[in-house]
Formats: sequence, C-alpha cells, structure tokens
Amino acid sequence: MSTKTIPKKSLFYSILILGTLLICFCILEIGIRIFFPQSDLRIGQGYLFRYEPIIGYEGVPNAKGYFATSQFKTLVTHNKEGFRDIDHDHKNHSNTFRILALGDSYTWGHGVENNQIYVKLLENYDTNIEVINMGGPGGDPPGELKVYKFRGLEYDHDIVLLGFYVGNDIVSYYPQEDDSPPQYGYNEKGEFVLIGKVQPPEIVEKIRKESLEKYSPKKYKGLKENMYYWLVQHIQLYTFIDNFQNYYLRIIKSSPFWTKIKNIFGIENKYALGFLNYCKPEDSEEIQYGWNILYSTLETLKHYSSEAKAKLYVVIIPHVVQTSKNIYDYELIRSGHDPSSFDLEKPNNKLAEMCNKLGIDYLDLLPVMKEESSQGKLLYFPRDAHWNAEGHRIAAREIYKDLKGRGWL
Repeated sequence: MSTKTIPKKSLFYSILILGTLLICFCILEIGIRIFFPQSDLRIGQGYLFRYEPIIGYEGVPNAKGYFATSQFKTLVTHNKEGFRDIDHDHKNHSNTFRILALGDSYTWGHGVENNQIYVKLLENYDTNIEVINMGGPGGDPPGELKVYKFRGLEYDHDIVLLGFYVGNDIVSYYPQEDDSPPQYGYNEKGEFVLIGKVQPPEIVEKIRKESLEKYSPKKYKGLKENMYYWLVQHIQLYTFIDNFQNYYLRIIKSSPFWTKIKNIFGIENKYALGFLNYCKPEDSEEIQYGWNILYSTLETLKHYSSEAKAKLYVVIIPHVVQTSKNIYDYELIRSGHDPSSFDLEKPNNKLAEMCNKLGIDYLDLLPVMKEESSQGKLLYFPRDAHWNAEGHRIAAREIYKDLKGRGWL
C-alpha cells in the first residue's frame, strides 16, 4: 500500500511546489507592473523611433507608448512629424512668439509628461508663446544641428533654444566617408561639414523593416531568440531583472574596488568619473576635440538661425552632481578621487566663454539649481540624473524670466 501512495504524494508535492512558484511569479509580475513598470521602449527601435538616413533616428509619426522605469511612468505621444509635441503649421499664421527647441533627453522630456517638459511650460506663462519641441533622447549638439538644418528651418520661428546638458553633450566625432548616417566633423581642409553617405530610400525602408521584424513574434529566429523576444515583450519581471543587472554592473564598474584594481595595472578608470572627466584641470585630447566640435556646431547653428532671422539662445543644463555637495561627495568617495582635483563649474564657464566669443545669448541654470537644491528641493530623479517635474518647472520659470529680462517677449 505504501508503494502506491508514494507516487501520489510526490505528485501532490510537485503540484503544490509548482503552484506556489506560479502564484509567487504572478504576484511579482503584477507588483512590477503596478509599482515598477518597465518601459514600452524596451521592445526596441521601431516602436517609438525609427532609422532616418541623415539625422540618424526620428520619432515614428503619431506613435504613442509608455516610457517607464521604477521611478516614473509617462505617456509619450508624437505628432505627425514624429516629435514629442502637438502639430504646428510651418507658417506662423497666428503671429505668436515662436521658440524652436533643440536638445537631448532633457528637452525631449525624459521622465515627465508631454505638458510637463520645461520648454512646453513656457507656454503657460504667456499665451503668445508657441514652442515647437524638436528635442530627442540621446541627442547631442552636432545631431541637433542636423535636426535644425533639415527639419527646423521649415518652420517660422523667432528663437532657436538649444538645451545643452553638460553631462554628456561634449562629444568627439571622427566621421569617415563611409559612415551612415553622415556626421558633422572636419574634412582634410579643416572645414566643418557633414561627412559620410546618405542611404537611398530602398535601403532606408529595408533597415526600418528589419528593425520592426527584429522583435516580431511572427518572424522565425530559432527557439532561443523567439523565447528571448517573447519574454522581453510580455514578461516585465524579465526586463526588470535585466535592467537591474545592468544597473548594478555599472555600480561595480564605477566602484573604488574596481578603480583600485585598474590602478594596479596603471589604467585610469574613466568609467568611475563620468561627468567629472570634464572637470579636470586639463582636458584630454579627446575632450578638447569635443569642445572644438561644439564650437563649430554653435558657430554653424548661429549662421543658420541668423539666415532664418532668429536668435540662437543656449540654455546650460547642469549635472546633478553640480547642484548638491552631498551628491558630489558621495560620487567622489565612491570613485576614490580627491575632491580638490575637480572644478565643477569648469564646463559651464567654458561654454559661457564660447558663447560670449560667438556672440550667442545664454542662460546658465546652475546657480538657481544649486540654490533650490540647498533648500531641500529634489529636482532630479534618484539614480537617474534627469529632471523630475519640479526640475522642469524651475527651469521654465528661470528661462521665462530671462527671456522677459532681455526684452524678447
């Protein structure tokens, strides 16, 4: 009798264990979807963004989807031209004061709703202000110059507002003739031009199609690939684990322990410094080249904006480390460096000097952001380094005051 009951007990316990694991999995999945929703952007290029042969990427026209992390969940809505904004006529029929905004993820609105983005908040201060937001995530000044040249100049506008993030907008491009899409750089004569090639329409469509099919469950990719893409598309717990794995890997790479290991072999751990690489007394050759690229970018932007009878206006967006001594001290302790080795205001001062030399109007938001942070206000998402809604609100308030003070409104 005992020999017959053992298999039944084993089956019962197996079902019980599997059922318990399934219930735990469902609870975790539901919990993540409610409290730590993962982004719709996780399913890859082709959902909200697609390949563009000159600019490099663009928003998919009229697309809509959620962008979310453990800290926020926002709805991203694109207009008919693929920008995170409402539709605007090319001609200024209403005779409004038009601001054409360029920039990276800050100007695109990483972590906030469409109507909470700092450039769009300017419209709340004055009904005669109209903002055309052409910001995009991952952008940089040379790329934003392409957006302005090939898209922005189609619109009537009074101001070109360039949101410059000192954290990573100093880029070093060494483009080659076969690069696609083309990038701004210096040719053999030292001229600042687009270098590379533009893909023909049939190649563009092929790239876009492959991008869409990459995550399509209908395309046969083999069992392993199909399982991976199905998990990414349907199980947020899987994406959550993957995201946090990458997050902790970054922490390890920027830790004092990893820095000391590299120092033993005479290797500088640049990963540990991040933004602080721009704050050293002497710039590396690569960073200095990035400043040269930026100077030429601003010079060219001013040329095009002047031809359009518009003013170029640079808004300097500070890094979170610059705004809080506590955060700065923590970063330095974590990376194992001497705080006296860095000048936190160096990138801002260098950009301000550049703007003065080129005759470009600018606003540095660092002083007011430091003041607001000293009063206990949280302006950035924790661990994310992007403005939260309060950060955007402060930025909009200061920009409006500055524009009004210049007599432009």
